[in-house]
Amino acid sequence: DFQGAEQDCSEAIDRNPFVVDYYQVRGLARIRLENYQGAISDYNQALTYAPENVGVWHNLILCKMREKDYDGARAGVQRLMQISPRYVPAYLMSGEVWMKQQDTLAAETDINRAIELDKYNADTWSVRAMLRLQQKRYAEAEEDLGKAIHLATLNAGNYINRALARYHQKNLRGAMNDYDRAVDVEPNNLIALYNRGLLRA
Repeated sequence: DFQGAEQDCSEAIDRNPFVVDYYQVRGLARIRLENYQGAISDYNQALTYAPENVGVWHNLILCKMREKDYDGARAGVQRLMQISPRYVPAYLMSGEVWMKQQDTLAAETDINRAIELDKYNADTWSVRAMLRLQQKRYAEAEEDLGKAIHLATLNAGNYINRALARYHQKNLRGAMNDYDRAVDVEPNNLIALYNRGLLRA
């Protein structure tokens, strides 16, 4: 009940406007309601009371990315990296912003830094794989997705993306196996079912 959550947080803020958690929770409710501008307003207000709160910066950057304010997201990422230089999601978000702006070299630099910081984080490998798919470096994308799958076996998206990398390398049987695995993990995954149907056809 995200509208109810938003209303309750608004009442809490009316009673005490200096509690950062109220803005954080209302921001999350607004994200679920796709009110990104409202969430951005909440996170900006929270930062006036807690200017180095990593979670607030993280969500603010995500909202700016949703709103396609890539310059604002870039500025937020740079500030977050200053506050917490070893915070891996900051480098992944930075890489995604660079990808949206078609600068794949800068994206790869930031994503590689994320991998250096935490090579046991499946997200670091899957984000770099997406970049490599975009660059049509399919063998390298497949390798990165293999590492991501090893670290997080229950992520259907990684199987679907590896199937795509394998398909582009003419490894149709390997792609079929990955679609089968994706459906095992998420039996109602429409992309996996549709792509497997296309491949069978």
